[in-house]
Amino acid sequence: MKNLTICLLILSIISFTNGHGYGVGDLMSRQIKCTTSPSFSIWWPEDGTGIANLACRAAYQHVATKTGSADAARYQFVQKNEYSVLIPNYAAGYSALTAAVPDSLCSAHAVNNAVQFGDKSGMSIPNNWLLNTITVPSTSTASKDVVFEFCATAAHNPSFWEFYVTNSGFNIQTSNLTWSDLTLIHSTGDNLPVTNTNANCEASKAYKIPITLPARYQGATLLVRWQRVDPVGECFINCSDFIFSV
Repeated sequence: MKNLTICLLILSIISFTNGHGYGVGDLMSRQIKCTTSPSFSIWWPEDGTGIANLACRAAYQHVATKTGSADAARYQFVQKNEYSVLIPNYAAGYSALTAAVPDSLCSAHAVNNAVQFGDKSGMSIPNNWLLNTITVPSTSTASKDVVFEFCATAAHNPSFWEFYVTNSGFNIQTSNLTWSDLTLIHSTGDNLPVTNTNANCEASKAYKIPITLPARYQGATLLVRWQRVDPVGECFINCSDFIFSV
């Protein structure tokens, strides 16, 4: 049994580097909103001015200034499918999650260029982020059923999912996101991947999960946790910004 456990742990360590993904469709992830926006050049000039969208540029410049490295700043866009953190004690629940990701939530607490997963902290700064528009018939609409599409560059089962939304009144442009600003709106166990049909997904498989979004008529954030059930406990966190509009 001991040898089996060791083998499983080794296999998990080898495989977790291939397990990635991001939101597409109606709730495209923050970093994908950037990489698919017009006039997006992270390669030149190195000061980030080749990035037309000011929010995405600010994310780049945040890490560039912090680290003094253009390569470090690019990492959060190049590794767009690797917003990961290891939570081997994930079975302890919410306390394990918040301990592993105490801040820089939308970066999965990847805040150090010198360690695994790099510095993606630019994706967690308060900003005028590009919003996904959720169309509703009237401003009295309290919620909407949508399908969250997650491009699975590697599928992982068993796993589970959690969906959190910023509370009413939270300002994504001026406030740092904390766990107390979020409410869990949906959780689900193992989901099987299906054939991808979204052009913004670079993989053949995707997870498609129905959720009910509470109405937010000012910019809001959906934080999605995809947690692998394995000895390493690799967890993927993606943020998708949205607004309800008539």
